[in-house]
Amino acid sequence: MLKYILCFPVCLFVITMTSFANLTQQDLNEIRTIVKEEIEKEIMPIKTEVASMKTQINSIKIEMASVKSEIAQVQGKFDRFRNDIMWFIAILAVAGIIPQSLVAWRKRRLRLQEEQMQEKKTQAKHRAEAEKLKQRIVNP
Repeated sequence: MLKYILCFPVCLFVITMTSFANLTQQDLNEIRTIVKEEIEKEIMPIKTEVASMKTQINSIKIEMASVKSEIAQVQGKFDRFRNDIMWFIAILAVAGIIPQSLVAWRKRRLRLQEEQMQEKKTQAKHRAEAEKLKQRIVNP
C-alpha cells in the first residue's frame, strides 16, 4: 500500500515534468494571462461586494453618530428633568417645613405667654392674699 502511495505522486510528477518541458515561454505567458483574467473575473464581484460593504459600514457609522447625539440630547433632557424634580421636592419640603416651624414657634410663644400670664395671676393672687393678711394683722 505504501508503495502505491509513493508511486502515484512520482508518476504525476513525471507526467507534469514532460508537459512543462514542452511549453514555451509564450505558452506560459498565455497561461498566466488566462489565469490572471479568470482571477480578475472572480475578484471583481468580491471587490464590488467589499465596496458596498464599505458604504454600508460608513452609513452605519453615520447612523450611530446620529443615535449617539440623540442619546446625548435625551440624557441632557433627563438630567434637566431630574434637576427640576429635585428642586420641586426641595421647594415642597421648604414649603412644608417653614409653615410648620412657624406654627410650632407661635404655639411655643403663646404657651410661654400663657404660662407667664398664669404666673403673674398667681403672683397677683399671692400679693392680694398677703395684703389681706397684712390688713388682718394690722386691723384685727
